[in-house]
Amino acid sequence: MKIKYIIAGLLFLLFTSCDNTLQCERHFLPRQFLGKVVIVFNQKDGQKKVNQEGCIVYYIPQSGDCKSALPIKSGTAYPNETFRYFLGMDPKNSIEIFEFLESDYFKDTTANKYKKYIFNLYSGYSAPNNVFGYEVDYGSNYKKHYY
Repeated sequence: MKIKYIIAGLLFLLFTSCDNTLQCERHFLPRQFLGKVVIVFNQKDGQKKVNQEGCIVYYIPQSGDCKSALPIKSGTAYPNETFRYFLGMDPKNSIEIFEFLESDYFKDTTANKYKKYIFNLYSGYSAPNNVFGYEVDYGSNYKKHYY
């Protein structure tokens, strides 16, 4: 009976140590920001801030072009959890915005029309400068991003 528990414990350790979940990220954008964001990785003069929770923090400038000193990583990301987005550069005084999900949007399109969302998440693996990008836009413009 003990051997089953030992094997189960070893399997648990194996699978949890091989977790391919991405490190959490927090993106802070200027309050009035609308448009495209592109983060370029492996930049010597780029950002490399990590907050108290161990999440990578990006402060996106008004231009939308951001440099990161960190390498890009691939793995599993969870919507509205792994990557979180905020309007306002002060983490204590910011408003969270979410990745656009049609199922949530259509629950109350009137209220969601004028809310900002994150659209078109993408990443490119062209060496040496990998990129991660997305767009910030109003819900009323969702058709331009999906249709």
